[in-house]
Amino acid sequence: MRPCSRRSSVPVLLLLALMLCTPSLGAQEEVDSWHTQLELGLNAASGNSSFSVLRTGGSIKYLRTDVAEFELSTLFRYGKNESTVISDDLRGSAKFDWHPQSDFSPFLYLAARRDPIRKIDAKLDGGLGAKWTFLRRGETKMSLSTAGVLDYENFRVDAGSTDAESEGVFRISFRLKFDHQFGSGATFNHVTFWQPEAANFGDYNIEMTNSVSTKLLSKLALALEHEYLHDEVPPAGVKPNDQKFSAVLRVIL
Repeated sequence: MRPCSRRSSVPVLLLLALMLCTPSLGAQEEVDSWHTQLELGLNAASGNSSFSVLRTGGSIKYLRTDVAEFELSTLFRYGKNESTVISDDLRGSAKFDWHPQSDFSPFLYLAARRDPIRKIDAKLDGGLGAKWTFLRRGETKMSLSTAGVLDYENFRVDAGSTDAESEGVFRISFRLKFDHQFGSGATFNHVTFWQPEAANFGDYNIEMTNSVSTKLLSKLALALEHEYLHDEVPPAGVKPNDQKFSAVLRVIL
């Protein structure tokens, strides 16, 4: 497993190390100031490839949402069909929201990923924006966010080739988020990103995620997730659409 042995596992190991340090950080403030979570699941996909792979990752979140919200997360998928690597998707992100409980709140974020299946050797994007929470009704919340995003990609010209091209563009990011918690403790979450290039709205990316989760135990939850990816102007030889399906066990530490 070429990338899985060292390089791709480094962000996951760093996140685990941070998680181990989390209790000491929380002890300096309040018991419930920090929330840490690990996940492990089976992932399936259709589009540029069809496969079943393991998925692992985790997150650390600061919960003093009356002041600020900070979240650090990572996600890693890896799969192999006989001697062929069929999935090697690694992503990580850091997000900071100021006064997220207000109707209007500023935020900034930084995200990185690699996905050789889609010929993306490296993708780095980050930006600054604002969120408008226009619906708060019981256990339901809906918000709309917009941000200016600098998007840098390094992608392979041909599959199996070492030749690569780099591209940096400025995009406008729009995000719609919907959350609802049922009386049984189950939750439904929906997030849609639309990111057109500022100078050419015909070049855009879409990411859409739907997930349903329910608690099995006080510290254990089961989540079903569907992710849809669309690149209107993909690299040569790459299909514009991908779908990923996951069944994930999440452990709250």
